Amino acid sequence: MIRTFETRLISERCRAARLAPVLAKYADLMSRAERLLLAQLKAGRTWTGDLKVSFYQPLGISAVHLDMAYRQLTAKLASISELAKERAKDLARKVSSKKTDIKRKTLALARAKKVRRKLAEELATITVKLEYRRASMKIAAEERRADELFALKQLLIKYHARRAAFESATVEIQKLGFAVHQHKRRLAILETKQAQARNQAVDPTICFGSKKLFREQFNSQGNDYADHAEWLDAWRSARSAQFTLDGNSSKEGGNQFARLRPRGDGRFDLELRLPKALAHLATRTFKVSGQTIACVDFHGLSFNHGNDVIEQALANRKPVTVKFLRDAKSWKVMVSVDHAVEWKTPDFSAGALGIDLNAGHISAALVDRDGNPVEVFNFPCVTYGKTSDQAQDAVRKVAAEIAARAERLGVPVVSELLDFSEKKKTLKDAKDARYARMLSSFAYSAFGKALASACARQGVALRRVNPAYTSIIGRVKFARRYGLSVHEAASVTIARRAMGYSERLPRSSTDTVKVPTNGCDHVTLDLPVRKDASELAPKSRHVWPRWNGLNKEYQKALAALGSSRRRSRPKRGKSQAWGGQLSRPRAGTLAGGAENRSMALRKGQDVPAKSRFSHVARGGQRAGN
Repeated sequence: MIRTFETRLISERCRAARLAPVLAKYADLMSRAERLLLAQLKAGRTWTGDLKVSFYQPLGISAVHLDMAYRQLTAKLASISELAKERAKDLARKVSSKKTDIKRKTLALARAKKVRRKLAEELATITVKLEYRRASMKIAAEERRADELFALKQLLIKYHARRAAFESATVEIQKLGFAVHQHKRRLAILETKQAQARNQAVDPTICFGSKKLFREQFNSQGNDYADHAEWLDAWRSARSAQFTLDGNSSKEGGNQFARLRPRGDGRFDLELRLPKALAHLATRTFKVSGQTIACVDFHGLSFNHGNDVIEQALANRKPVTVKFLRDAKSWKVMVSVDHAVEWKTPDFSAGALGIDLNAGHISAALVDRDGNPVEVFNFPCVTYGKTSDQAQDAVRKVAAEIAARAERLGVPVVSELLDFSEKKKTLKDAKDARYARMLSSFAYSAFGKALASACARQGVALRRVNPAYTSIIGRVKFARRYGLSVHEAASVTIARRAMGYSERLPRSSTDTVKVPTNGCDHVTLDLPVRKDASELAPKSRHVWPRWNGLNKEYQKALAALGSSRRRSRPKRGKSQAWGGQLSRPRAGTLAGGAENRSMALRKGQDVPAKSRFSHVARGGQRAGN
């Protein structure tokens, strides 16, 4: 696996204040080579020897430098193309969804117009009848006037009801017409973006310095620029903020132009060789095979936890890629090496540590070799509202903590087989806003990679399983039985699935099962009808279809429970709002704590003695003693 370590150039240690202009000139030269290559490739030129010669000599760089610039450019173009393909697929789903919305709104608009036409005809008929009744009441005899007046009042009531319905239908038609118009506008925008994404996938382009910064020149004052010259300086600085020198295993230090040398005290010295165009900026020169080499030196670089890995790569003569990156603070040096990692085969003889990713936290459950939960853990991991760097740091810390705990416990880690593209399709139908934010955030896609990297570094085996129905299985079989939260119960199910345990529906004398919700309630569901063995043989079905049916019933019960309990949220601090209780019930707790404990004690063999859920752990004695 490729591992990258970075360090910041501190002026007191490596004289970066004086050498920073050298790095800026180097980055500007390599960026200019990339821009010129891109212009030639877009003009129809191909990467040939003639193109190399016509470029690297006028630029004052070597042919190797130009090759690296070309590889970096093609890698960026390939990345842009792949991202454009994914964006085109996502936009295609949005276009399809928007067309469905337009069709649904159009049908509703047609129905509303039909209703209004019918109401208009009824109003016309009632109006004629009203005129007739008014005329007949004028000429009616005294004994008939009360009947005529009653009939007139009934017609007026009917008229006003139809009139109100007509006006309501008119307002509904206006709303639906406006909604259809806005949906069509949005559809046109999505189709335009989809066409642009498809074109970008076929013919990718790059705006060096970012499009956002490029557009800021048209509103300099609004973007805190005194004049166009100040913006131009920022633009040029952004275009020359990084450069990469590819590794080469045949050269000393694994790189031809940026050579790391260990000093013996855990630090490194970096020799950066300059191209011909920047030779006048060198602080040191020497001759090799009759050629004069100009370079600058950086001393005392430390890469924190990666020093041993880099030393091992240098000792084994592996390629070492060095990247220089400038941010708002200073320049950073990023070293990438190929670190050979032995991927372990999971051994479940001591149990497993199941992982369940949730919005705001990650639940883990340690199960023994028989599949019984022994201990549960919860790791806070809030990424909503944070920058990408902050979210990445939070995810990596949690992944490292999980891997370290699994290494101490001597068990493999089991996690869900996360598919971000498939999960993202359900964003529109997500009932929980926190769940939707988790799917759309950086954390969901990054956690799988971070966990795999952490397990590889710790030497812990990692197994990924299909997450289908793990939540409903955990709710039904483990949450109430062991007094776990639904997320902890799901992590138990995930671990058991990797260990090969089948999750059949529980047996019940009443053919019903109590399923806890995410709050402090539970719902009672009817279990699917069991079939005899004779009916199942010789072709027995998988257990997942039955869990699927139970899950659908659970979702229906949740919808009914939610609709029956919709009311205004009580004000905080009012004990009367909670039925006279002194405090609000704690969120996430399960109803019937005593019942949970008693259910866990019905059979001693269900809960191992070393588990914190066992009767012995609570200070009691084993059953039968």
